[in-house]
Amino acid sequence: AETLFRIYPEVLRCLQCGTCTKSCPQEIDVRAYMAAAMRGDIAAVADKSFDCIMCGLCAARCPAEEVQYNIGILCRRLYGRYIAPHAQHLAQRVQEIAAGQYDAEIVELKKMAREDLAQRYNTRDIEPD
Repeated sequence: AETLFRIYPEVLRCLQCGTCTKSCPQEIDVRAYMAAAMRGDIAAVADKSFDCIMCGLCAARCPAEEVQYNIGILCRRLYGRYIAPHAQHLAQRVQEIAAGQYDAEIVELKKMAREDLAQRYNTRDIEPD
């Protein structure tokens, strides 16, 4: 929450008027995620603002001149960096790549013709057992 308030101190100026929510073309409850931001609840902001495409209509209508969509994206980034559980399978894969486990396969893929590469991609096992 300290990072949020340091970067966007205006978050505390929110009037809770609901104009942002009324202007959202995706019908996101922007007022609710701004209330969560005022409480410093980064996880709630990240969750409630997840579908935001940052069109800026909420900010254009805001009488407090807040930039709600930027506050939402900051909270999603803070959540991903500091709150969300780390993906152990991803850390394992990064170690495998760094150890050179896939070097030979990458060389083979680079030598393939585009059509063969496309076919291999299209027939891959997306969810291996």
